[in-house]
Amino acid sequence: MKNRRPGVVVAGLHSGSGKTLVTLALLQGLQKRGYVVRPFKCGPDFIDPRFHEWISGRTSVNLDPFFLSSGDIQALYDRMTEGLSGGVAEGVMGFYDGLAKKTSTYDLARILDLPVLLAVHSKGIAETLASVVKGVRDHRPDSRLAGVIAVQTGSPKHGEILSRALEEEGLPPLLGTLPRDENLKLPERHLGLVDVRELERSGQLGSLSQQLEHFSSNWHWEKIGIFFDRPSRESLSGRSDSPDSLVPGTKRSGNQKKLRLGVAWDSAFRFYYPENWSALESRGIEIVSFSPLQDPVLPEELDGIYLGGGYPEHFLEELSQNISFLESVRSFHASGRFIYAECGGMLYLTDGPLENEKIRWAGLFPYRFRMNGHLRRLGYVSAVPVGEEGWFSGSSSIRGHFFHYSELVPKNPAPEVSPGFLVDGRPEGFRSGPALASYMHLYFPSSPRFLEEFADQLENNHSHMRKSSLF
Repeated sequence: MKNRRPGVVVAGLHSGSGKTLVTLALLQGLQKRGYVVRPFKCGPDFIDPRFHEWISGRTSVNLDPFFLSSGDIQALYDRMTEGLSGGVAEGVMGFYDGLAKKTSTYDLARILDLPVLLAVHSKGIAETLASVVKGVRDHRPDSRLAGVIAVQTGSPKHGEILSRALEEEGLPPLLGTLPRDENLKLPERHLGLVDVRELERSGQLGSLSQQLEHFSSNWHWEKIGIFFDRPSRESLSGRSDSPDSLVPGTKRSGNQKKLRLGVAWDSAFRFYYPENWSALESRGIEIVSFSPLQDPVLPEELDGIYLGGGYPEHFLEELSQNISFLESVRSFHASGRFIYAECGGMLYLTDGPLENEKIRWAGLFPYRFRMNGHLRRLGYVSAVPVGEEGWFSGSSSIRGHFFHYSELVPKNPAPEVSPGFLVDGRPEGFRSGPALASYMHLYFPSSPRFLEEFADQLENNHSHMRKSSLF
């Protein structure tokens, strides 16, 4: 089979169908068989890509038709797989979910012209699998369905029944199975899977890797391999990028000023689009990581800081007990330098959790927050920064997504705080002097103008600090 681009898309029938496990098994199995592959994630997700990176040693890149045009997605995929064997892109939700907005896994596979491997949760199903696969294949004439991986199977006999059912109906073949096994489970919490670093510390990941290798050893790798190229000599020589690195391949700016942006990066703050960092670096901005959990103060000579989302609610006391770091954030804000925060990063800039008022966080915004047992908001968003003179005054709309369980509770009396953005004409987020924060996770490359003004905020701080140092 000859496809235009090397690689595959891993789809499912629904969330929880086993897409992540299948993707991890593919990444590991292909690598052990001499292929060099890049992981990708369809749609807005910060957790699954970290698992991709753990098992592959390569930065996982988000591909999202809501954020980028078809041409930009194709260019990004091609750049990130250049010289490699291809890519493995994990889908989002069910294969056709998102058709109305053209953001489904099907849409991504169509844009990239990649074959699709369907992960099917097969507990309690036998020959009926054939009707399910036939329905998925025929729902769209260009579904590109090329194979099936059955997840949660029982005995080897179960796999044989599923394989024969597909073969007798002339459907895409069964390429492998992952059986029901306690060692093949990924723990979850309210935002999805438990963060990979937590599992790494507990030793669970080593066992998972071994089990994936064991259970995928009898997959039809000779049939899977036809979707990939053999890697170039350069790739085989060990070219790699660290999972914690910026996305490589972006053209670097000739800007020699080297603006410095501090980025929170630890177990509490982990939700970022690596493409945001890469886009910022291409504009002459140096990314400097710091840890609100462990560092005593912010790094020196920063022109701005970026607090991403994550799980700060699981580190309430640790964050509040790092008093010197909180003081350095408050001093940074008081000095007039730029602070940008998203979701969990925004919570860190409030007074802290409503349920425990003894815990005090940065307090830049006069709110506390409380966690809920259900999602408050989920979905794509298009936002316009609220501008004024010198403050994102010329920005056009920028795209991103919501995904949060918490809500903000204002102090009494309710404070007056300027909104940071408008979403469908309604205020969203806040700004306080040089601080801009909201629940939104923004995809910076979707708005070149926003990127320019973000860089301008840092440049203004850089110039101010340089002048101050002369006196």
